[in-house]
Amino acid sequence: MYKQISRFSILLVLSIFTSSVLFAGPVHEFLSSDSKSKTNQEEEGPKHPSAPKREIPRSEETSSPSPKIEAKVKKEKEESVASAEPSSRKSKRIERRKKGKTKVSKKDKQETKEKEKETASKKYENSLPGMSELPPKTQYDTNSQNANAELGHGKGIPVLCYHHLVGNQDPMGGYNLDPSLLEEQFKYLKSIGYQTISLDQFYQYQQGKAGSDFPARPVLLTFDDGSLTHRDVLVPLLKKYGMRASVFIYPTVISNPRYKFYLSWAALKEALDSGVLDIGSHTVYHPKLPAMSRAEIRSQLRDSKATLEAKTGRKIQDLAYPFGLFDVRVIEEAKAAGYRMAFTVNPGKNVPGTYAYTIHRSLVTWGMSQSRFNSILSASPPVKIQLGVLDGSWVKPGDSFPVIVEGLDPKSVAIKISGKEGIIQRKSNTEYIIRIPEFKKTTYPAMTVIGKTPSGKRSETQFLFVNRKEFKKDPD
Repeated sequence: MYKQISRFSILLVLSIFTSSVLFAGPVHEFLSSDSKSKTNQEEEGPKHPSAPKREIPRSEETSSPSPKIEAKVKKEKEESVASAEPSSRKSKRIERRKKGKTKVSKKDKQETKEKEKETASKKYENSLPGMSELPPKTQYDTNSQNANAELGHGKGIPVLCYHHLVGNQDPMGGYNLDPSLLEEQFKYLKSIGYQTISLDQFYQYQQGKAGSDFPARPVLLTFDDGSLTHRDVLVPLLKKYGMRASVFIYPTVISNPRYKFYLSWAALKEALDSGVLDIGSHTVYHPKLPAMSRAEIRSQLRDSKATLEAKTGRKIQDLAYPFGLFDVRVIEEAKAAGYRMAFTVNPGKNVPGTYAYTIHRSLVTWGMSQSRFNSILSASPPVKIQLGVLDGSWVKPGDSFPVIVEGLDPKSVAIKISGKEGIIQRKSNTEYIIRIPEFKKTTYPAMTVIGKTPSGKRSETQFLFVNRKEFKKDPD
């Protein structure tokens, strides 16, 4: 019996020893291949206190890869990045060498620039803000003539400036007018007694020589550039309403295959032969004249005049400044080239004695409301505005000069320079000291004199300056 107990005891000890060896050695590691044994982790890991254990959510327990696989993937990624970096650097070096070897000629650069300019069809130079939000078609109330009878209609001549007349729902930077809106304006002008006049009639009035048959409410309609719509849309409407207008043309767009929406010389002749259009110059290719040298200005004014006269057989006596921009040199060259008048886009009424080379014109823009259109027509000119510097002068921030304003209620007079306050001193009821304020990127600041006549009629007259600070050097 004792022998049996002894054998059993020996077998039990052997069994326990074998079990402990199996679970402590490589066999257990092989059977539990997903993770290292605690013993091995302790042996291989760093000899520092372990961080507090984070409670692992079930989602992380089930989805996270084992430390072994994670380490393997991390190692493979590092090796992949390390091997890719040299080749990436190499390819960049090769690319830089290729770029260095490729030389682009000035001609190619110029062609690329011109191509980009052509493709940017939706970008319009000097675009007017907020135009795209307006509806293209607006109805005018032609029965409101009694309400307007006592306003400033007929006091001074408004000159209206139009551009394109395309019914394509595109504001074109604000310079397009839907044909239906133009017709609404024509009907409204007729309903309140306006009569259109020619350039010759306007010049006679400006010189103080208007005849006894001169209209009581005259208006001058002008259309710039030479759009194909001036023949196809404007001429029929002028004939329909018994009106006339003037077109200002720059020759480089005429019969130019690159500008398919502009007139050809034949189409321009056809429009002029209709008997309802006068013609004037808009320079050779529509540049910003004050930014040019005097020699370039001279060429723009003389060459356009000569080309238009040769191509149309008509005498060209009048000029419209591109973008309405001018300076003292431009005026001097316009006189020397033989122009009798030059038109700006500075709003205001024109009266006998208005300077012939800074004629006021008001832009008629996309979706213009009846109230805004009426305010252009009904504004009353002051009796007198005299600037202490010439209209079109080069100025810089801080410059000051006097302005005399007569015929407006002194309390109502405000003088703004590109939206900023211009008056620094009111010396009397008619004399004001103006200072040019600081601007951020304003090349051509406009000065607007606003007020009311003693009878309460609104007045607005605008002038133009050139900000010397925006030019690195004078053009001449």
